[in-house]
Amino acid sequence: MQPLLAITGILTRASEAKEKTEEAQEKEGLELAVTSSQMEDVNTLEIDKEKLENAIKQQFGNNKDFSVTDNEDGSFLVNMNDTKRIYYVDELGKVISEENMLKISTADELKAFRDTVNSGNKYEGWYVYLTSDITLDINEEWEPIGYCVQNSEDTSIKDSIYSENNKPFSGIFNGQGHTVDYVNISNSKNGQGLFGLVANGQIKNINLGENCSINMEGIGCGGIVGIVLNTGTIYNCNNYTDIEQTRGGVVGAVIGSVTISNCCNYGDLNNASGGIVGSSNGTDWEEFADVYHTIINCANYGNVSRDSNIVGGIAGYFKGTISNCFNNGEINTTVSVVGGIVGSLTGNILNCFNTKMVSGNNVVGGIAGDLERYIHNLIKNCYNIGKATGQGKDIGELFGRNTNNMSEIINSYTSSDTFSAEDLGSSFKEDTNNINNGYPILQWQ
Repeated sequence: MQPLLAITGILTRASEAKEKTEEAQEKEGLELAVTSSQMEDVNTLEIDKEKLENAIKQQFGNNKDFSVTDNEDGSFLVNMNDTKRIYYVDELGKVISEENMLKISTADELKAFRDTVNSGNKYEGWYVYLTSDITLDINEEWEPIGYCVQNSEDTSIKDSIYSENNKPFSGIFNGQGHTVDYVNISNSKNGQGLFGLVANGQIKNINLGENCSINMEGIGCGGIVGIVLNTGTIYNCNNYTDIEQTRGGVVGAVIGSVTISNCCNYGDLNNASGGIVGSSNGTDWEEFADVYHTIINCANYGNVSRDSNIVGGIAGYFKGTISNCFNNGEINTTVSVVGGIVGSLTGNILNCFNTKMVSGNNVVGGIAGDLERYIHNLIKNCYNIGKATGQGKDIGELFGRNTNNMSEIINSYTSSDTFSAEDLGSSFKEDTNNINNGYPILQWQ
């Protein structure tokens, strides 16, 4: 006869194995339900809450006790109340179970998470989320989440970005609308911000509070994220603090195929490249020759200044498409290549507007400073009502320089024109509440 302790151990292992099997079956059932909800509309993979709920009922039966929370960013939390398990469903339908979810509620937990990332845990395939606002110690220098090695005199920025010693964050981080405040950054290192280096990851729904002390001089420095590498999504991230020196109010540099959406900068930026994004880096690297970025539904309200060339209200230098964005902060510089939306553009500006003064030296435009030479660029359905001024040449209400007339300006207006929301297209609506002095505003405002 086996000892009682041995029998108890066998029964415990059997119970654990049964529980793991049941959890695997539950996750597999949820994955099938998600796929079923996506198949209802062959034209899109977007998931609808009602369709997802119906698909779960069909998969598990009407007696299944569950609830679905819409995160309002294309993702959902599914709480299986009867088994007490929680699942995260991302915007593409990937299901992450609770064992790969990390809840952060305190400053100590945020720092512990940071230290784990910077020790080499990328959190790939994980969902990390805040459940409360986080207040840091303003007297303690913040080390970013995600580490980028510092390039020396004999190391190129490319080698620095791709160094095997880098420690990026590659999971999904959801601030759930919470604020991290009293962040202290004061150095000249590369890849600085709340997050330093994000590679193939997502940062969403997080705010940087107004009581931070930030002065970052390195390459790829931004209020929320320093560098976004390869593929990445930055969604609904907002900066509320004035920053003494940075590249971007929200993101410092994008390298690869990156989408920045629904982000706002409210802080004044001294010596910065862009209100939302500093620049597209690596655009001359062979692997990114045909790679373009996207900025959509973003706004800058802060004043932006800089003591070196290429400055924009939304982005400094950008390769890709900027759409449905506006600048409502003064761009006040004495340098060249300055624009209300973008300083230097390789790509398109669609459905955007600028309301404030844009000043510089040469190549200054109310929408774009420099439309990159020998490249076909497009400005469409845009307007500028801010004054564009400069001390040198190539100053324009819409653009500064369009070398060889390689670029197109379509259906775009200045303050001297008469135009309406209808003239600008379906992305605009009339300013019925006078939030923009009667000029058309974007549908999302």
